[in-house]
Amino acid sequence: MEQTLSPAAVWAYTFFFAYYPYLAAGIFFSGLAWRLTHENKTVQALSTQFLSNDRALRWGSSLFHFAVIGVFFGHIFGLLAPEPLYIWLISNETKRALAVAMGGAAGLVAFAGIVLLFVRRFRNERVAAFSTAADRAVVTLILLQIATGLGGTMVTAVSPLESYLAIDHWAQGLVVFQPEAWKWLLDASAVHKVHILLGFLIVCIFPFTKLMHMVAAPILYFVRPNRVVNGGGM
Repeated sequence: MEQTLSPAAVWAYTFFFAYYPYLAAGIFFSGLAWRLTHENKTVQALSTQFLSNDRALRWGSSLFHFAVIGVFFGHIFGLLAPEPLYIWLISNETKRALAVAMGGAAGLVAFAGIVLLFVRRFRNERVAAFSTAADRAVVTLILLQIATGLGGTMVTAVSPLESYLAIDHWAQGLVVFQPEAWKWLLDASAVHKVHILLGFLIVCIFPFTKLMHMVAAPILYFVRPNRVVNGGGM
């Protein structure tokens, strides 16, 4: 981690890997609150099934949604689990092997799903005609995010263990507000850095896109009033 950096490089690392994550979190939560309170009726994922109920949608949506759940929770455990929490059960080397094997498998399934959805979004004439710029941007960003994640997994598989743990130290440093946590990423690969930046970009735009349905649906289910379907005298 001992490197001589120019002032511009120090500023870039500090902004993108120390301040930017907090900025993204602020935009996410404030956008989430605003969308639910002021634009509640727009919180939905407008289905394109009525335009084209094809195999690309059925397979792509199923593969992507199920796999991305595993990817999400794998990231939570892999990055944020403190070492004393798991070291009594598995070694760091085993943890990395599990991350590569299980994360790689889930990532490949998610990638297959998003490729199907991406091609459908751009190549299916009826779907493309009704797609907004935001729809295209979201599916493209997710495709790039998963692709860089798979690239990072391949790099992790052949890199020293210290390089894998350095990313964990960076993420955990952010959680406990360590101002110089970015230094752990100095030796990280370019694909890992791009993956991180794309991830926080998706976090930033999340509340303002159709991705909102992922969190809004369960929230609204618990807080909305009961609806009377039949008020007659049945």
